[in-house]
Amino acid sequence: MRSARFLVPLGLLLLAACSSGSTTHTAPPSSPPPIQPTNSPRVMTPTALPATPQAAARDADSATPPTPTDTPTPTSGPTATATPAPTVAAQPFKPFVMKLTDGGCCRNPVWHPDGARILYTDAAPNQPLAATWAVPADASGPPTVFFPSAATVAPDGSRIAYPDFTNHVTRIQEFGKQSTATIANNDAYVWFSPDGRQVAWLERAPGAQPSSNVDRLVRVWVANADGANARQRGNTVRAADLIWFPDGQRLLFTGRDTDGGNPGVYILDINAGTLTRIVDAFSPRGLRLSPDGTRIVYLAALEENPADNGLFIANADGSGKRKLPLVGGVRWAPDSKSLLILPFQTDNGADQLVRIDAATLGTTPLTDRAALSFRVAQDEWEVAPDGTRIVFNALTDSNIYVLRFSP
Repeated sequence: MRSARFLVPLGLLLLAACSSGSTTHTAPPSSPPPIQPTNSPRVMTPTALPATPQAAARDADSATPPTPTDTPTPTSGPTATATPAPTVAAQPFKPFVMKLTDGGCCRNPVWHPDGARILYTDAAPNQPLAATWAVPADASGPPTVFFPSAATVAPDGSRIAYPDFTNHVTRIQEFGKQSTATIANNDAYVWFSPDGRQVAWLERAPGAQPSSNVDRLVRVWVANADGANARQRGNTVRAADLIWFPDGQRLLFTGRDTDGGNPGVYILDINAGTLTRIVDAFSPRGLRLSPDGTRIVYLAALEENPADNGLFIANADGSGKRKLPLVGGVRWAPDSKSLLILPFQTDNGADQLVRIDAATLGTTPLTDRAALSFRVAQDEWEVAPDGTRIVFNALTDSNIYVLRFSP
């Protein structure tokens, strides 16, 4: 499963520069200076002409009946009809892609909460470690440094968190303020709660690693975003990622017991400190929680019964599990009513974006492989906050592109 991991996992902090080979990075300044994120002719329609009747003159004083003459009896004049202005038929929308970067330098792009910018991590001029960059999502300008180190932005856009490798802490800065909070967590990655007021992280715990296929042994910690009220929650488990529920009271993750048993999907109640396994699966991957917190989707692999492998959707308590008709990289639409998926292609050809209705599991292609060719690298793509676009790292040239699939 991949979530917003300082925009990339910490292992990717030492990035290669766009135009050179690998770069050896050292620690950034303990407190980088706060940086604010950057910001028909009128058609005249003919009017109908009024009718103009003419009265035929008659000799009112004549005692004898009128004698027919060659003068025709007048009739009402013709009525002009308004001619409607010509209308132009609306052209159907066609999906398209826009290239945002050059040089093949950038990985794991994510959307800024404002939906107007793409954030990614890349090497920065005159500094040893990578920086967080921003580029307009409409390709209206060049990339610029957003923050002088690798960092992650809270879902509500209020704060930014970054590791201080020199002092082995994580710094959290609120935009618009000079003060910086400190989390004493051995510079671990933190996951922001949806409202940006809490953070969670995984602390490495002592213990043997039974297999490279099993996550490391960790303890789950939670604290306020200002660093206060830090506390360990739940038992020691094997896990690698955390997902906040919208209520800010529960965490979702895939994991196992301390000894590597009871694999599946778990929920940690932060207040009670209790763990509940909601899905029994040998090797669940790609876990995603719907934005409204009511459903999950995950990939089951390596199950004894081949019919039990595939993508599954279920209620957030694990009930109502159903198998999806496609397999591939999957994301939730912002309204939680559908899923977007890039199905696996067996011919190594272009990718295709497809929508799956979360209620009926009906599928709707959003792009045509023959009409629009694009290929996504390593499942590196995310859905825009407005649900009309995706950003992705291209397999063809390792640059960042935006695909608009809806008006």
